[in-house]
Amino acid sequence: MVGPSRRSVLAGSAALALGGALGGPLGLSLSRAARAQGAAADAQTRLKVAAVTRIELGGQTPLALFQNLIPGPVLRVKRGDRLAVSVENTLETPLSLNWQGVRVPNALDGVPGLTGTAIAKGGSADIAFTAPDAGTYLYRAFQPELAHRALAGALIVTEEGASPYAADHVMLIQSWAPDPTMKVPLLTVNGAVSPTFEAPAAGRVRLRLINAGTHFLRLKLDAPCYAIAIDGQPVQVPFLLKDGRAQLTPGGRLDLALDVGTADPIPLNVETSELPVQLALVTPVGAGTADAATTSPPVALPSNGLPEKIPLEKAARFEVPIGASVVPLSGFASVGSVARGTSVVLTFDNSSEAPVAMQLHGAPCRQLDGMDDGWKPWWHDAVAVPAKSKVRVALLADAPGKWALVGLRGGDGAVVAARSYEVT
Repeated sequence: MVGPSRRSVLAGSAALALGGALGGPLGLSLSRAARAQGAAADAQTRLKVAAVTRIELGGQTPLALFQNLIPGPVLRVKRGDRLAVSVENTLETPLSLNWQGVRVPNALDGVPGLTGTAIAKGGSADIAFTAPDAGTYLYRAFQPELAHRALAGALIVTEEGASPYAADHVMLIQSWAPDPTMKVPLLTVNGAVSPTFEAPAAGRVRLRLINAGTHFLRLKLDAPCYAIAIDGQPVQVPFLLKDGRAQLTPGGRLDLALDVGTADPIPLNVETSELPVQLALVTPVGAGTADAATTSPPVALPSNGLPEKIPLEKAARFEVPIGASVVPLSGFASVGSVARGTSVVLTFDNSSEAPVAMQLHGAPCRQLDGMDDGWKPWWHDAVAVPAKSKVRVALLADAPGKWALVGLRGGDGAVVAARSYEVT
């Protein structure tokens, strides 16, 4: 049996009422509209951005939404195919779109004053590019005040061929200002409080976790699960999560292969200093048998062609300071310029008392070990930098242009670093 979530314990009938407002009572499956959202978005290329009042989440302050949905529609395309969207901006402010982790051309990177052009108030823009990498990605407003007020959605770039998984679920997590009676923020998955996702009994399913919120999340799954992709890029060798635990950085994504049993639902929790918060529930359906359960590690996802090694001997080295003060999201002072094909080592120096999520544009990176003698065996475009710490990463500067490096403070998402680097 799965016990009541932290939220239901803390908020009681208020949480139950909120669950109903978002599409169904706590613990029940998603509504038909929410279930159909992904399928309807497959052919959806129009993204109308409008201000909408949703009191149950945003209070009296209007939220900015894609297609009046929380989150925006799931966009799907196969690797190597062309994604085309038409964006209409009805907000009272200019809007730029960021395709988190996608290696888009420089002109489409969506950083006003550096790479992209903002969509004016009342204006529209057609955006199209070929999706170079399969994986789980995030599209959202570049402006944090809009992105953190719900203007975000999932972009899924699928691998060629049939999927080996019995089910494939997108779980986009957003955080909302806490109720005064609660010690933790309200968290939703695909716009719902603690939704249920169905999976074939005794099967292996793919969970695509996306952190579109502002908080660092300590996740816990009470079932065997393997990491198969991090920040959209496949890991070379899928690995079993120790005790089912993983951290999800703001802006980060984590793809898991989860082995589902035959009877008991599997909670996905966020661990806090108090009791855990139940994000979602994965429940088995059908007449699966224990004999059919998968126990061997999953096969690695196809490579996206990123380099196996980043030569560090002649790497250009730059430092990116991160402070406690909020900085304007403009200017983007350059840390340096390099020729295309150069290895770059970035040192993120966080002098503040809060953890920071560094969002990299232009290329994913690998986190370096302490003595430049190796790196973590996976790629990132959302890098966790703990308080009062330095983190060094390496990337291969392969895309010409000016690329942003943006630091968002954990908790409130305030911009505490805004730099750039240039590739010529």
